[in-house]
Formats: sequence, C-alpha cells, structure tokens
Amino acid sequence: MTGTITMEPGGRRPAPGDLRVVQAFVNTTNWERETDELESPERLADWLVREGLCAGRLRVDEEELRLAIELREALRALLRANNGEALDPVAPGVLRRIARDAHLIVDFAEDGSPHLEPAEGDVRGAFARILAVVERAAVDGSWARLKACKEDVCQWAFYDRSKNRSSRWCAMSVCGTRAKMRTYRGGGRRSGRGDQA
Repeated sequence: MTGTITMEPGGRRPAPGDLRVVQAFVNTTNWERETDELESPERLADWLVREGLCAGRLRVDEEELRLAIELREALRALLRANNGEALDPVAPGVLRRIARDAHLIVDFAEDGSPHLEPAEGDVRGAFARILAVVERAAVDGSWARLKACKEDVCQWAFYDRSKNRSSRWCAMSVCGTRAKMRTYRGGGRRSGRGDQA
C-alpha cells in the first residue's frame, strides 16, 4: 500500500506507514472544494489499484462504489470522534457490516506472527485491507492520532503529531484561523494552545 499523500495543509507530514492509505482514502473527497476522486466506479477502481489495495485490472460496480463511500464516511465519523466529536452512532454498524462482507481473515506470516488479511483480491478485499490497517493502528496507538479537522466545511483527515495530541485543525493557518475569527466576531475567547504540531 502506498497512500499517495504528497502535501498536507499547513505543511503537516502524512500519517505513518500503512495508516497513510486510510488517510488518503478519507481525503478522496474535498468538502471545501466540492470534489470527489471516487465519482464513478472507474475512478474508484483506478484509485484502489494506484494505492496498491488491488492488483491489475479491476471491475467496480455502482453497489461497490456506494459501499466505498459508506466506508469512507464511516471512517471520517471515527476520525471526528478522535478529535473530540460525538461518534455518529450509525458508523460502527456500517463498518461492522462492511468488514463482515469483506471477509477479513487471520493469516500467518512465515515467522508465525498473525495479521488480518482479506480473503479475496477484489474490491471488498480492498475494503478489508483498509479495515485491517485501522485495526493495526488501533493496537499500536497511532489510530487515535488520525483525526478529521474540526472545521465543518473541511473535515480533512490529518495526523496529529503534537506531544499532547491536542491538534484540532488540519492547518492552523487556514481552518484554525477561521474558527478563531468566528469566536472573535462572536465575542468569545478561546485558547490558542495545542492547535497544530
């Protein structure tokens, strides 16, 4: 898996290792610019192959595209929760259903160590690979650092490298400034500590 994130808002570095592909997947839509890399089954197929989640030519249908978007938005809901928002109660059920349909299995490396792996190499297998990365990141502690920007018009997935895990926005220079200006115009005060690392 590659996770082709080259530039992050505010000069942030992308998530480490395979978690980068989850970040890239969530960021296939840009809410602010109203663009979506997964606008068709063909575009989804291209993205999955480019990211190393599937090999060779891949056929994707409308149902699989719908599932990909459901998966992406359920993951975004978890990333919002990682940033202090209330968890959308629908998200865990969506993820559970997709994981079950993706046929995640426990496989064993040559050294005997276990790892989650998709049973198939198709689109649902790609979903399984994404979910396996989430599970590994939850175990190693890096998952809690992958967040969705607090700015409602943004919600860009970013990796919080601050010592105290207190970053709220993808970029203090853009989204953080917007939020602080709204607070200022509304007469409220907010601490500027921990906004970006």
